[in-house]
Formats: sequence, structure tokens, C-alpha cells
Amino acid sequence: MRLEFVKAFVNSTTEILGDLLGSEVAVRSMAMQANPSADREVITIIGLMGEVQGDVIIDLDQETAEQLGGFLTGEVAHGMTPLMKSSIAEMASMAIGRAISQINDNGTRLTMTPPNIFTESHLRHHDKQFETLVAPITTAYGEVRISVAIQDLN
Repeated sequence: MRLEFVKAFVNSTTEILGDLLGSEVAVRSMAMQANPSADREVITIIGLMGEVQGDVIIDLDQETAEQLGGFLTGEVAHGMTPLMKSSIAEMASMAIGRAISQINDNGTRLTMTPPNIFTESHLRHHDKQFETLVAPITTAYGEVRISVAIQDLN
């Protein structure tokens, strides 16, 4: 796993959240896991293809997702609406897209899949068995956790 790629994904997600929310966001710590997993109610997965393969997983608990989605859409949070789900998926796409642009600018060819968002389902075990770096990001609306599971193909 290339640490500079992981840092790009975590940094761009932190920057996008800060820009969209207009408030402070912070990465508390980072930890390594043997495999990707997510145990919260709202999960966004973006696949990575190219010289590196894997996934970036962003997961949130229901309350954080409703508050964040409500803020992004201007809706009052009373359950996850399709528009709120779309706004969270778009936020993830913006963050990962920014990181991929930076990585590509440095000479590595990498693309991403459109985001897939799942609600009320827990991804205990992921089909890819890659070491995963997990970074919880603290926002005014709760914790957004990003998990980067990548494998270098070179």
C-alpha cells in the first residue's frame, strides 16, 4: 500500500468536508486493519482501477448521515431521503476525484468507479482482502470514517 495515496484520499476528504460544511474538521488518528470493513448504517464505496486497485469506503452512522445530508441538501433530517443519499455520494465522489487528480498529476494512472451508497446494511467483510488504513474524521455533524483499501499492481 502506498502511503502517499492513502494520505491523498484522507486529505482530500478532509478538505472537501471542511469546504462544504464551512467548519473545522479533523482526523483524530489513523489505524491499520487486515481487511476492509464498515459497520455503520450508511456506506459509500468507490472502486479504484489502474496502476492501483482497491476501494475507498466512507461510512457514517445514521444520525451523522441524516445531519450531514440535511445540511448539504437544505432538508430537515427525518430519515435518509434519496436526495440526501445522493448528496453524500456526491461528496464522496468529489473528495476521491480530487485525490485521484493529484495522484494522476504525479504520474500514476488511476480512475474511479461511480460511488455506490448502501443504507441500513453493515459491510462486515469486504470481498477484497487488502490491508486497509482507516481514518475517522470529526465534523460538526459527527464522525465520517474513511477506509482506504488499495493494492499496488506495479
